[in-house]
Amino acid sequence: MYCFISGKLIKVSVLILAAAVFASEKTYRLRGTIVANDILSDVSELATRSYAVANGGEHRGYIRKDGTFVVENLTLGDWLLEIDSADYAFPKIHVHIATKGDEGRASVAARYVQIGSEWSDDAPVLEYPLKIEAGAKYDFYTPRQGFSIVAMFSNPYMLMVGASLLLVFIMPKLQANMDPEALKELQNKS
Repeated sequence: MYCFISGKLIKVSVLILAAAVFASEKTYRLRGTIVANDILSDVSELATRSYAVANGGEHRGYIRKDGTFVVENLTLGDWLLEIDSADYAFPKIHVHIATKGDEGRASVAARYVQIGSEWSDDAPVLEYPLKIEAGAKYDFYTPRQGFSIVAMFSNPYMLMVGASLLLVFIMPKLQANMDPEALKELQNKS
């Protein structure tokens, strides 16, 4: 009995898997290269810490030491390609994959895009395979500021200390200049 049920279960699961494979959409590859420029002089620096990412991480491609990358399993439609790097900023690219003709071959139209703006067909089309250059280098470290008297006394803690010291030294002088009757009245109240 057990063998009969497990045999049927295996046959059904194989049929479901085969149907899923045949019913799935055709997928495409997106190829590109990171090109060296004044900002990024050695592309091999990116190899271990950067990825080519489509639609915020739905699909990912590793960047090789020579700067080439391939993002696999993209379907027809619009995609946002980003180079995810901790050290360099790269432009975002809108990629439109469409079929041309009855052969099922894909055509790729890629354009630079600004985040927050609509994707339009007015921007010039980039050549394929993509060639992407770094736009800027991130600088996370700022040099430490040197000693400055002005900065020291603009600190809120130092302002409170200064006001307290002023009261400590000025209040006795104010009390010494007070009228003796007003001084006795002040001491009787406290």
